[in-house]
Amino acid sequence: MKRVLLTTILALAVSGIFAQDIKKTKEFITANAWDKAKVSSDQTLANAKNQKNAEAWYLKGKVYSACANNPGFKSLVAPDGRMQALEAFKKSMELDKAMATTLLTLDQYQPVFTLYTTNFEEAAALYNNEKYAEALQEFKNCSAYGDYIYSNGWGLYKLDTTLTYYTALSALNSKNEEEAVKYFTKLADGRVGSTPEQATIYRYLAKYYYDKKDEANMSKYIKTGMELYPNDEYLPLLELDYVREKGDKAALYKKYEEMIAANPKNFDVLFEYGNELFLETHVADASKRPANYSANCAKIEDLYKQAIAIKPDNTDVLLALGKHYYNMALFMEEDVNKIKGTKPEDIKRKADLNAQVAETASKSIEPLEKVFNAYDSQGKLKTHEKSNYKSACNLLVYSYDKKKDKPKSDFYQKKYDEADKNH
Repeated sequence: MKRVLLTTILALAVSGIFAQDIKKTKEFITANAWDKAKVSSDQTLANAKNQKNAEAWYLKGKVYSACANNPGFKSLVAPDGRMQALEAFKKSMELDKAMATTLLTLDQYQPVFTLYTTNFEEAAALYNNEKYAEALQEFKNCSAYGDYIYSNGWGLYKLDTTLTYYTALSALNSKNEEEAVKYFTKLADGRVGSTPEQATIYRYLAKYYYDKKDEANMSKYIKTGMELYPNDEYLPLLELDYVREKGDKAALYKKYEEMIAANPKNFDVLFEYGNELFLETHVADASKRPANYSANCAKIEDLYKQAIAIKPDNTDVLLALGKHYYNMALFMEEDVNKIKGTKPEDIKRKADLNAQVAETASKSIEPLEKVFNAYDSQGKLKTHEKSNYKSACNLLVYSYDKKKDKPKSDFYQKKYDEADKNH
């Protein structure tokens, strides 16, 4: 009887000690004495008999969360205070879910949510300071807190799009391709696309699989991306590059037509299609010119004009249209030079062709002078700009020659000769 009584007294004494330890930790928490609260919490759990006390673990999570989020106490739980807090909350839930949930409810879930919100703020600050590798790790940690909150039905979303997007961007900027693909894939498979910037998701994945020669996945993400961003200009060009590499011109031109039909305002597709046909059509060797030369010339002119309608000040496409007319005029001159006869019909034919040469060359003047005017009043030009400027001057010399306008021809010749000095 005495032995039983003694055992009972000892059990009550130990229980009282446990309660005193927890009470002391709570008092320090109430006083915001987080350094003392940490010591008290650590001492409580250092006792093996407290290892199954759900409240003790909850208090550890609360204390470590507060320390990790307070600059004055953060060093006490560095480097992984938040993660230790999360593990403590998990342990508390495993031991007594009802008690842990009650304690969280009383605290309005603030100790757990603070892990997520403050960690996100720190990760965002690292990202903004271009410390991308560190930001990546912090965003991943933030995801662990968010996933735990969601898994218990306390809030947040299964796919936290903002967090996942910045995790992917951090991986991208830190050259961590594996992680970038992982997180961009989560977003793409969730068809995320609520902001213009998020087109990056589909551009990155499409280019990644393009480089890997994985046509199925490349096409998958181009298709999804174009469904969400029908006016995107990058994805169609990537698909065109892939088709072009196969060497099937008919398939390539068909793809161009499909893309223009889907989005007739895509400047880059129109311009590239015109350039593609230009290279195939304007070849120096007459024997290698396509059988549909005239039709191609009309198509090239139409494509360039459509592109100019979208970007009327783009000097590259203006110059391309001028070169197109110039090449057509040169080829007509070749036909003139082939006429050797002196009969009336030969003379008439020659005169008619020369008139066509002059007319075609005249068409080049308007776009070429727009290029000239865009650069002439400027000082130092970049290499590409100077190249465009000199090309325009040179072609205008030819065009005005054909119009028999010597003053204008001489004017542009002088501009060409002085280009390197003046620009």
